[in-house]
Amino acid sequence: MKYTQDQLTKHFGDERGFSRISNTLTRLYTQLDGFDATTVGLYAYLRSWRNTSDEQMKGIVWHSREYLYAQSGLGRKSFNARIEVLKKYGLVDVVKSPMVPNKDYFVIHDPLSRDEFIKQYSDEVDKFFEKAEGIEAKIAADREKRQQIAREKLAEEIQISHLRRSVQNGTNHSVDNTDIPM
Repeated sequence: MKYTQDQLTKHFGDERGFSRISNTLTRLYTQLDGFDATTVGLYAYLRSWRNTSDEQMKGIVWHSREYLYAQSGLGRKSFNARIEVLKKYGLVDVVKSPMVPNKDYFVIHDPLSRDEFIKQYSDEVDKFFEKAEGIEAKIAADREKRQQIAREKLAEEIQISHLRRSVQNGTNHSVDNTDIPM
């Protein structure tokens, strides 16, 4: 291996490490204007870098924008657009460094809980439920249509079966005149 363990850990984290994000972020924040799964991805990425060891500096990402662009795979415009969305909804603050010119620090905040989100963004939640109800109604109508087609096909197969039986027995009974109770 041409990279040391220290280099790998420094840039890619501990092999056993993980960053946890809440379902609220992945399922509710995406209902907000401009907030999509790629914004969730950037938040999760930034969260993986946030400082957790120093209580006074908790939540700060120290890396430069250029480093974050290079590692996240996002270009400047894409990165900055998503940062603006994260700032808009209170998940990230950008703070200018008092010591390094043109250096920003990113302060990563925890998302709202599910219930806090629902209370704060009730209109967006209501809109989602309207969409979900429409989707569920469409699925129910499709299911009913498929079941009706299956019932009709079964009835047709039964009629064909009765006709074959009457032909095999040499009887000329129609399906309605069989001795099978309906």
